[in-house]
Amino acid sequence: MNNNQKKMARFALSLLLSASVFTGLTSCGSGEGKDQEAVKLEDAVSVDSGALKNDSCAIAVGDTPVTYEEYKAYYYFMENQYTELLGEEVFRRPAGKDKTIGQEAIEEVLRLIIQVKVICKEAEKQGVVLEADEKEDAKYSAEKYIASVDKKTASENGINSQMITKIFEENKIAQKMYYKVTGNIESTLTEDQTNAYRVQLIFKKAEGDKAVQKNDMETLRGDIQSSDKSFYLLAEKESDNPEIEAVIGPMDSRKNLFNAIMKTKTDTISPVVEEADGFYLAFVLEKPNEELNKEYQNEVISKMQTDTFQSEYDKWSKNYDVAVSDSLLSN
Repeated sequence: MNNNQKKMARFALSLLLSASVFTGLTSCGSGEGKDQEAVKLEDAVSVDSGALKNDSCAIAVGDTPVTYEEYKAYYYFMENQYTELLGEEVFRRPAGKDKTIGQEAIEEVLRLIIQVKVICKEAEKQGVVLEADEKEDAKYSAEKYIASVDKKTASENGINSQMITKIFEENKIAQKMYYKVTGNIESTLTEDQTNAYRVQLIFKKAEGDKAVQKNDMETLRGDIQSSDKSFYLLAEKESDNPEIEAVIGPMDSRKNLFNAIMKTKTDTISPVVEEADGFYLAFVLEKPNEELNKEYQNEVISKMQTDTFQSEYDKWSKNYDVAVSDSLLSN
């Protein structure tokens, strides 16, 4: 998922799950483009094509239909947040692969809706429901949100008490399922697992002749050492990864990188490091300390939780066929 996609996934709902756990959209059909070996226990109901009305079935997750009105309400959460921040023109900007940011946004909203519906269907199977106080909290949050939207906008975007309360309730159920799946993951790591370093990285993905690529990285390292520009500015220009700063610790899968960082002094550039995915140069900003180690521990635990839930969700998603109206995907 690129930076634009990540931004589109982070809208007003307080859902703790990644919008990328479901991949692949199917238009008006029965699993086209999906893993043909996957066993579908629940076929998708029919979705509507052509001009969609509020009560049209725009998305189907198994036998659960999602109306166009519900889709509009979800989309409005995202659209409103980013037009306020970046302006209306943001959705017309190109996002690569012959798509605009607006088209990517549609796909992200579809993925999120599908994800929530799959999780809620599994929650029903497992008897996970909202308690009375949780329902009241969802209703209160919905009413508070509706009050912030003018009547014309609300009418145009499916913003009404019944719809928004439903959306908030389903997201609360999704959160409960997340906590149920990840609740047994250890909340602390040992001291040896949390000694972390804050670094800036230049990454070049592996391609072509490795010996030539390593030599190029050695040349780049020398150029950086003799430059009066900051490592960060050079990394922004040279790195294949847009994320320059990172916290690296012993739980990282890139063991060569971690070992090199441990041996590198603060405000110093590491030797060239080869990993399976490519080559790295690291500039060490901060050595292990209590605050940094705590930050790293939280990152590691969060990733463990996400990976655990991802694995469980992948199993659930195979139980349902998914269909999406061509009218949504062609926008």
